[in-house]
Amino acid sequence: MAEATIQPGSDQREPKAGPAVPRGQTGRAAAGAAADARPAAIDVRGVSKCYQIYKHPSDRLKQALTRWKKKYYREFWAVRDVSLTVRRGESVGIIGRNGSGKSTLMQMIAGTLNPTEGSVRVNGQISALLELGAGFNAEFTGRENVYLAGSIRGLSRKRVNELYDRIVEFADIGDFIDQPVKTYSSGMYVRLAFAVAAQVRPEILVVDEALAVGDVFFQQRCHKYMREELADTTKLLVTHDLNAVANHCDRALVMHKGRVAFEGEPLDAIAFYTKIVHNAQFGGDKAPGTGAKSPPQGEVLGANSGGTAGALDESLPWVEVPADKLGGAGDVVIRRVALADSNGEPVRAIQPRDAFACYFEIDVATPKQDLIFGVVMNDRFGNAVFGDNSLSKPKVALACPEAGTYVVRMDYAWPEVRPAEYTATFGIGEGKHAHHHTVQCWAHNVVSVTGIAPQRPVHGMFTNPVKDVRITRVG
Repeated sequence: MAEATIQPGSDQREPKAGPAVPRGQTGRAAAGAAADARPAAIDVRGVSKCYQIYKHPSDRLKQALTRWKKKYYREFWAVRDVSLTVRRGESVGIIGRNGSGKSTLMQMIAGTLNPTEGSVRVNGQISALLELGAGFNAEFTGRENVYLAGSIRGLSRKRVNELYDRIVEFADIGDFIDQPVKTYSSGMYVRLAFAVAAQVRPEILVVDEALAVGDVFFQQRCHKYMREELADTTKLLVTHDLNAVANHCDRALVMHKGRVAFEGEPLDAIAFYTKIVHNAQFGGDKAPGTGAKSPPQGEVLGANSGGTAGALDESLPWVEVPADKLGGAGDVVIRRVALADSNGEPVRAIQPRDAFACYFEIDVATPKQDLIFGVVMNDRFGNAVFGDNSLSKPKVALACPEAGTYVVRMDYAWPEVRPAEYTATFGIGEGKHAHHHTVQCWAHNVVSVTGIAPQRPVHGMFTNPVKDVRITRVG
């Protein structure tokens, strides 16, 4: 797949795709090669959508009267020059920030919106769930809307009768099936909408954020159905759920400012997307793969691994710590922190067993002995999920023999935790025991990282790997 040249934060208007990079024929790459031999289910060529934005309502009338002699509007291009081919049976994810053009593109593919420029060709029956829009009539009951949706999709009444019980069972909305849709909650609405869209077995299924509305049990049922029953269906999935992209999609696109900024493997797309999301937080818009600056070297005063960790490096993705996030005695103060991979790139999306490093830049007011450094990862509710400190590696005493600025590096491997967004809290203590020491500084929830688990599900908050399994006949 080619990668476009637009980078996060760039104002560049016309991305240019580079030459395709050969991939090894294993896993998803092999599946992608097989998909390329299939006919195109969706073919989008140079599609753009422009809206006319008027400052005042009266300007619309002026524009109508003067025709094109004068412009009373400004142009807003929601989508600009997008090309995309989805092969039959392929599953493609589209991710991007709010306002990046994802939903507009989906509406043009679904046929509910006409493009300003370019063409869209759809080869096959398409069923679209666009946010909360499913083509239902709010005055009709759920039952009536099932038959309406079936007729719109070209199904006979006899065929809808055959599918009806399965649709109602999947939707699981009880007696509300005979109530007007306008009385439904958003969750009930999307339950029925997905049940209809999925049970009619479309050749192409387009889902735009619709599954974000239902409860967790319904979401699980939908994902299982797409994975098993709709395995051969062409799927176009627009979502902010990065794990859904990692688990369901053969490849993924990142939309940014109305354009395709990246196209490639799902995990690569997730990393690129999270770089866009966290761009302001990490300061700057360094592109993936750019060379790191030569770091000025500092004296290594203590390292549990015995290596050269501790060299100062201004090219790291440093984040300034605001004063309102700090706490503690204050003889040692955390000024900046960073999460980076082995190449010094920001860690934004990470998988179990991936290595990463946590960096502290600290100011020390007076000489300190027996310092303790630790990092804790918190979930979105503020619960501490996992973490560790330097006392677990007591090989070398960690000390700052004089006042000054120091950099601390701690190396970790990401555990098998539930896929979610996590924030990192950095801490420094002084003492020799985990339960009896002075807290010098805490920097609360200063950087975030997205944990993903594309290989296997995580049950509960984390996975406790099975050490051994035995079966013995006893009778």
